[in-house]
Amino acid sequence: MRKNGSTKKAVARPSKTAAAAGGRNGVSPTQIYEQLRQRIATRLYAPGTRLSESELATEFGLSRTPVRQALQRLATDGLVSIKNGVGVTVTDLDRTEIDQAYYLRCQLAAMIGHTNPRPLSDADLAALKSLHARVKAMLAKRSAIPLAEFSELCERFHNVVNNVIGSRMLRDFIEILYHQTDRFWFGWMSEADMRDEVTHFLHELEETQRALEINDFEAVGYIRRNHITMMLARMAAFRDRS
Repeated sequence: MRKNGSTKKAVARPSKTAAAAGGRNGVSPTQIYEQLRQRIATRLYAPGTRLSESELATEFGLSRTPVRQALQRLATDGLVSIKNGVGVTVTDLDRTEIDQAYYLRCQLAAMIGHTNPRPLSDADLAALKSLHARVKAMLAKRSAIPLAEFSELCERFHNVVNNVIGSRMLRDFIEILYHQTDRFWFGWMSEADMRDEVTHFLHELEETQRALEINDFEAVGYIRRNHITMMLARMAAFRDRS
C-alpha cells in the first residue's frame, strides 16, 4: 500500500459513544481512543487525513486534554503521526511494513498457548456463543453483508481470544499489530467475496470455540495463526498490486 501524501482534514461526525456516555462527564480517553482507532481501521480516516484536536473535542463534548491523550496513544501504536507545525496525521504502511506486520502476527499468534494462558470466563464463553449465532444469522440472510457489521464481529472475536493471553506484553503487541494490519485488510475486503470471507470466519470461530471448551490453548494459537496464513494466501493478488 503506497504511502499517501494527502492532507485531507477529518470531518467531525456525531459520536455514538459520546452521546451514549453523556458527553463531557461520561467519555473517557480510552473510549475516544477506541472510536478513533476504529475509524482509522475502517478507513473512515484514510491515510494522510489530518485530525483536528479541537474539532474532536467539540464532537465528543470534552476538553482537549482527554482527546490529546487518546491521540498520543494512537501515536504510540503507530496509527497517527504527531509533528509540530503539521499536527496529527493518519499514517500508512508500505508493502515491506505490511509484510513484516503480518509475519509478526503469525509468529505471535503461535505463542498464545505458551505464555501463561488462562481459561476464559463464563461471560467470555457466552460472548463467543452469541458471536457464533450472529455470524450464522448473517450468512442465512440473502441480502448483502455489511462490512461495518462484519468488522464489528471480527473485533469482538479478537478481543475475546486476546483474553486468553496471560502475558500483558504479548497481548499488547498482538493488539497493536492487529490494528496496524486491519487497515490493509479493509482495503482488500472492498474487493473480496464477503460471503466467502464470513464463512471462513465462521470456521475459525467454531474451531476456536471447540479448543477453548477443553482449554486447549496451544490449539487456539495455532488456529489463529493458520487462519491468518490462509487469509494472506487469499489476498495475495491484492497485496501484489499494493
